[in-house]
Amino acid sequence: MLSFGITMQHSLFLALGGRGLDTAFDYGDKYQAELGRAVATSGLPRSAVFVTTKVPCCASSFVKDDVYSNHCHARRSPEETAADVAHDLSVLGMPFVDLLLMHWPCDSTADTVATWRVLERLALDGRARAIGVSNFNASAIESLLPHVKVRPAVNQCGFSVAGHSGIRYRNQTWGRDDATLAACRRHNITLMAYSPLGSAAPGGVPRVLSDTNVRAVAAAHNRTAAAVALRWLVQQGVPVVTQSDKKEHMVDDLEGVFSFELTDSEMARLAAIR
Repeated sequence: MLSFGITMQHSLFLALGGRGLDTAFDYGDKYQAELGRAVATSGLPRSAVFVTTKVPCCASSFVKDDVYSNHCHARRSPEETAADVAHDLSVLGMPFVDLLLMHWPCDSTADTVATWRVLERLALDGRARAIGVSNFNASAIESLLPHVKVRPAVNQCGFSVAGHSGIRYRNQTWGRDDATLAACRRHNITLMAYSPLGSAAPGGVPRVLSDTNVRAVAAAHNRTAAAVALRWLVQQGVPVVTQSDKKEHMVDDLEGVFSFELTDSEMARLAAIR
């Protein structure tokens, strides 16, 4: 699966054949409303488009001094998560989303579990067809799972070539490491990669597309460096969330990634990049 993230070009992505759209409460109403309009005017049945949104877990050091953190600065109860989801659905103009994620773990396991309980209720109420988490490293996953009634379907984390070796951001990996991928596989949770080209995630590595190994593999397949970086993830069974305002990049993401296969030695070569 290939989803399309924070941008104002959702309509173009859908017209080119994309069917997965990704947004979040913290991206703001402008982006969410545009996504909703894109789906409503696409001519596609709602069942043909997979929509993901994310809501915050407060309080969390993930958003401390962050541009998206104002919502969490005030004292909040985990129960307010339901209001955040209601707001998202209203702005999107949708009665439900296909995937609802907790955007990051709270600082305390108790608050994380309480927020998860709200997501479980919303899934039972039909507001979300599936629920999951985001930016959870292996230890955060292991702390949450003993308390769940519904297991997270997805853990969306920054993950990329050269960006899966435990790079730390505010003294946490936030799931950007091989240990998190292993934990997800162990518990049958799908790891979904945002910032699959490495530059935008906290602690991300901006050099992926200029890396000589990536470029050499791309030249061998007559593909772009971006297609190779995305293929490395997809071939491991890791769905990705991309973003672009350029049509040619969207076409490359949607078509180029699935038109070739990396060899075992190429997969290993890309995995070894640090």
